Amino acid sequence: MKRDLEKLSRGEFDVVVIGAGIYGAATAWDATLRGLKVVIIDKGDFGNATSANSLKIIHGGLRYLQNLDFKRMRESIRERMVMMNIAPNLIYPMPVLMPTYSYKLKSRLAMAMALLANDIVGFDRNGLTDPHKFIPRGHTMSKKKIKELIPGYDKYNLNGGALWYDCQCYNTERLLLHFVLSAVKKGAEAANYLKATELITQGSRVTGIKAEDVLSGDRFEIKAKLVVNDAGPWVDKILASLNGKAPAKKFNLSTAMNIVVDRDIMGNYSAGLSGPYCHQFEDGTEYRAHRMLFFAPWRKKTIIGTNHLPYYGDQDEYKVTEAEIQEFLADVNQAHPGAIIKREEVSFFYGGFLPMTGTNPKTGEVQLERHYRLVDHSVEDGVEGLVTAVGVKYTTARDVASKTVALLFEKMGKKAPNCLSDKVRLYGGEIEDFSEFLKSNIDSNSNKLDEEVIRHLSYNYGSAINSILSYEKESEKLLTKISGSNEVIRAEIVHAVREEMAQRLSDVVLRRTDLGSAGNPGESALQQAANIMGAELNWNKEKIQQEIKDVNQIYIPADN
Repeated sequence: MKRDLEKLSRGEFDVVVIGAGIYGAATAWDATLRGLKVVIIDKGDFGNATSANSLKIIHGGLRYLQNLDFKRMRESIRERMVMMNIAPNLIYPMPVLMPTYSYKLKSRLAMAMALLANDIVGFDRNGLTDPHKFIPRGHTMSKKKIKELIPGYDKYNLNGGALWYDCQCYNTERLLLHFVLSAVKKGAEAANYLKATELITQGSRVTGIKAEDVLSGDRFEIKAKLVVNDAGPWVDKILASLNGKAPAKKFNLSTAMNIVVDRDIMGNYSAGLSGPYCHQFEDGTEYRAHRMLFFAPWRKKTIIGTNHLPYYGDQDEYKVTEAEIQEFLADVNQAHPGAIIKREEVSFFYGGFLPMTGTNPKTGEVQLERHYRLVDHSVEDGVEGLVTAVGVKYTTARDVASKTVALLFEKMGKKAPNCLSDKVRLYGGEIEDFSEFLKSNIDSNSNKLDEEVIRHLSYNYGSAINSILSYEKESEKLLTKISGSNEVIRAEIVHAVREEMAQRLSDVVLRRTDLGSAGNPGESALQQAANIMGAELNWNKEKIQQEIKDVNQIYIPADN
């Protein structure tokens, strides 16, 4: 995957996708699979913004039962299975616990009925042949058992618990990247750090975009028959000058924050635990209630979320504050007193945006948008050639992308070819039985790498693992680990630059490798990684040090 901006300026495309989050990446892949000439761009790195803020969960939609929204449950259950199929190295089942209480709607009986309904609605959830992807039925358990599985938890008239299964993503950043890589390998063009500055119009039709290279400042145009605005929280900025006026707002901002704790609190299970919620109104009155907090074990650490707040500032200026971390951590410790998490154990924090309908006037709680929006601007604004998509959920991005591409064909007056993105494996996904694949890699380890390294490479690169191991032919040193890491090797950084369009040190540390996705890897690791990138990209000493400084800033929250 090469960043060829001259090719973009000279070409004429069927579709330009603005925004390389999970929705844009999935759209580019689907459109390319169906034969369209596609280019996808992002003003930052691929998946560097909202899509990077994730609990790493691929949801089956159990929570939709409370609203009897069986349609959304079916969509989520199907997409969960699709994701396990097209990215078998990255998606796998995960057991989830939820305590039950003496209250009627949160009782053991109520949960038993909910799990039964979940199993019935998801009757075909095990449509894959890979035993690694099997999702068992849910069931309830005794108070004694739930306390064994969640040590130190005994709150709110606890009377038992429930167990069901969802899915976890080993690496959401690489999952997104594999959508982009798959599209490029099929013929699409892609460029990160390329900002769409303006829509080009001829009369009432959008015919492309004006773009600026964020790295060099160069400006040029990209011509296309259709433009898809998949810019997430930035969709309204893209539309700001549409048809000489700002159209109706598409994305009302709310922040979503998750934290990473440098300790495995949960063991083998994730858990949804009831925690406190407090909102103070302008007149000084307070509303107090409870909300569900999710604890997920992830690579010997724990991800906890999510804290939702309304946001009325500029998207580009948002950063998680220290006060937000402290306040959320206090709520987390009340939700699970046995965890006793200290502030210094919070190794990282993720902050992103989700669209909201507003806040509840009685409680102050953020009310999130429940359904995606797909806007044909010829209908809404009288402008042809432009479609805007606003997603609400990581799990169903591929499905929304398929609907987006179907609309594109409709706008071109063509019959849409069958969607294939639910069947064709992503880059690295040519694996029939993941457990056997992993065992084979460990057993045939001719490179004499640590088992932990082989396991890490098998998950992150899947069937493309040899694209990393083959660097041994260039230098055996490239298969040695980065200082301070138990699994990331030098070859991954070289590969990220040469084949995965890594332009900044943060691209490698946060999104191409696991080096810093759960916390600052330390000065030695950053220096070593920067030196390797510097050698590939001809950075001088000043540039290397600036890149290290920029990465260190990512791990420091904003002042209160």
